[in-house]
Amino acid sequence: MNREELKEATDRYLKEGGKIEKLPDGPNFNFQRYTVRVPKSNGLDLTALEDPSTKKQRKAFESGNL
Repeated sequence: MNREELKEATDRYLKEGGKIEKLPDGPNFNFQRYTVRVPKSNGLDLTALEDPSTKKQRKAFESGNL
Protein backbone atom coordinates (compact mmCIF):
# COMPACT_ATOMS: atom_id res chain seq x y z
CA MET A 1 0.00 0.00 0.00
CA ASN A 2 1.51 3.30 -1.01
CA ARG A 3 0.91 6.71 0.48
CA GLU A 4 -1.97 7.67 -1.85
CA GLU A 5 -3.82 4.40 -1.23
CA LEU A 6 -3.39 4.84 2.51
CA LYS A 7 -4.72 8.40 2.34
CA GLU A 8 -7.76 7.28 0.30
CA ALA A 9 -8.48 4.37 2.64
CA THR A 10 -8.20 6.67 5.67
CA ASP A 11 -10.54 9.22 4.07
CA ARG A 12 -13.12 6.49 3.32
CA TYR A 13 -12.87 5.17 6.88
CA LEU A 14 -13.41 8.64 8.36
CA LYS A 15 -16.31 9.43 5.98
CA GLU A 16 -18.09 6.22 7.06
CA GLY A 17 -18.00 7.42 10.67
CA GLY A 18 -14.80 5.78 11.84
CA LYS A 19 -12.80 7.38 14.59
CA ILE A 20 -9.02 7.41 15.10
CA GLU A 21 -8.09 7.02 18.76
CA LYS A 22 -4.73 7.57 20.34
CA LEU A 23 -3.23 4.38 21.72
CA PRO A 24 -2.24 4.40 25.39
CA ASP A 25 1.40 5.01 26.16
CA GLY A 26 3.47 1.86 26.32
CA PRO A 27 5.91 0.83 29.04
CA ASN A 28 8.83 3.05 29.94
CA PHE A 29 11.98 1.37 28.63
CA ASN A 30 14.36 4.10 29.81
CA PHE A 31 17.19 2.93 32.02
CA GLN A 32 16.41 3.69 35.64
CA ARG A 33 19.27 3.20 38.06
CA TYR A 34 18.75 1.80 41.52
CA THR A 35 15.07 1.02 41.14
CA VAL A 36 15.18 -1.98 43.50
CA ARG A 37 16.60 -1.55 46.96
CA VAL A 38 16.83 -4.34 49.49
CA PRO A 39 16.74 -3.10 53.06
CA LYS A 40 19.65 -4.37 55.13
CA SER A 41 18.65 -6.86 57.76
CA ASN A 42 20.32 -9.64 59.71
CA GLY A 43 17.58 -12.07 58.73
CA LEU A 44 18.63 -12.15 55.09
CA ASP A 45 21.76 -14.12 54.20
CA LEU A 46 23.19 -12.67 51.00
CA THR A 47 26.10 -15.14 50.97
CA ALA A 48 23.92 -18.25 50.76
CA LEU A 49 24.72 -18.85 47.10
CA GLU A 50 28.46 -18.20 47.40
CA ASP A 51 30.80 -21.15 47.54
CA PRO A 52 33.96 -21.04 49.71
CA SER A 53 36.20 -20.43 46.69
CA THR A 54 34.40 -17.17 45.95
CA LYS A 55 34.96 -16.02 49.54
CA LYS A 56 38.65 -16.96 49.33
CA GLN A 57 39.06 -15.07 46.07
CA ARG A 58 37.36 -12.00 47.51
CA LYS A 59 39.51 -12.09 50.65
CA ALA A 60 42.69 -12.48 48.58
CA PHE A 61 41.68 -9.61 46.31
CA GLU A 62 40.89 -7.29 49.21
CA SER A 63 44.18 -8.07 50.92
CA GLY A 64 46.09 -7.57 47.67
CA ASN A 65 47.82 -10.97 47.80
CA LEU A 66 46.91 -12.54 44.51
